[in-house]
Amino acid sequence: MIWTLLKLLFSKWLTIKRWNNFPRIKDVTPLDNTGFVIHTALFLAHLGEKEWKKIDKEFIIKKIIFELFNSLILADINSGTRDYISKVDPKIMKKLEKKVSNFLFWFEWWDFIKDDMKDILSDSSKKIENKIISVSKKFAGYQEASINSRVFIYAYDIPLKQIKYFLEKERKELSSLNSLLDSEKYKNYLWHIRRLSHSMRWSGKQRNYPISVMSHLVITTFIAYILWSLENQNWKKIDIFDLMLRTIYHDIPEFITWDIITPTKKAVEWFTDILEKVEEKMMDDYFFIYVSKEYKNEISKYMLNPFEGEQWKLAKQADIISALLESRIERDSNNIDFNDIYKNIKQNLNTSPYFSTNLFLKNILIDFWEEIWDFNLR
Repeated sequence: MIWTLLKLLFSKWLTIKRWNNFPRIKDVTPLDNTGFVIHTALFLAHLGEKEWKKIDKEFIIKKIIFELFNSLILADINSGTRDYISKVDPKIMKKLEKKVSNFLFWFEWWDFIKDDMKDILSDSSKKIENKIISVSKKFAGYQEASINSRVFIYAYDIPLKQIKYFLEKERKELSSLNSLLDSEKYKNYLWHIRRLSHSMRWSGKQRNYPISVMSHLVITTFIAYILWSLENQNWKKIDIFDLMLRTIYHDIPEFITWDIITPTKKAVEWFTDILEKVEEKMMDDYFFIYVSKEYKNEISKYMLNPFEGEQWKLAKQADIISALLESRIERDSNNIDFNDIYKNIKQNLNTSPYFSTNLFLKNILIDFWEEIWDFNLR
């Protein structure tokens, strides 16, 4: 099942577009939206913790990603229609969501991942975390609709009003949301992160299945979670929260510097060292000016130095595996530009000391290429 979800993330689910029955300026995939929702939620959690509240951010990241699979299977029901169904008959919507969850867990895959996903998805005790997730999704939807409404004014009139009403209502109960909505600086911080939805991976090459940097962050984080789960079963204790922060933040600087390819970085001696200093300076001038020094100190290491320290190794493995799967899909779709890329990445991973990476290559990678059947609810 894990390989099925991964293949769908890299192919079919990159072709699904949000607001599909609305005229749009820019297409947004569910993966792009999920990345922005995670970053919004993490920032709201930070603002909430400034009030001495302890917020489970690991739970937030996991639940947003896990809920993505449910929503993608129900992709033909847009969020506005779901809201109306829930108002008319909330029991029906819950039954449908339950059926989707049962369908996901019907397949044979590791029980330790199934159990964790079930626990996260069913946990209603974390009131503030679930509220942060809910408002982050609406905030992300509002940003998308507000951009498109500048050209298609009347098409987005009703959904914008509905989302704005929801956010105005929730800001009275969630002070961190109130702080975000009142601060142009905070909104600018998130807007810059959102630019990663427009920054494409392998930008110098033709892609049959193009994927944004934002989507890559989400996929890499999910892969890191799989690797962590396998290592955890092998008695190797790794901090999953720290690992997920490294993967969800690691390419953030690319919205400023763009994706400078490795051959260019290595073209001149010491050029890589200069780029690191330039990256840090540009992040200070264009990005961290919107948040407090406290928050900068909290997150900057995950953006500027994600692959250092003990946790970086598994984070980098997830990053490389994500590139491996991207290049394999391109190669198998007759994109010859990726033949050597795939070969070189796989050779790199073959020397990995990690049990999880080896298992991934021997088992998951083989099943990843099997034909995907239609997702009909059973």
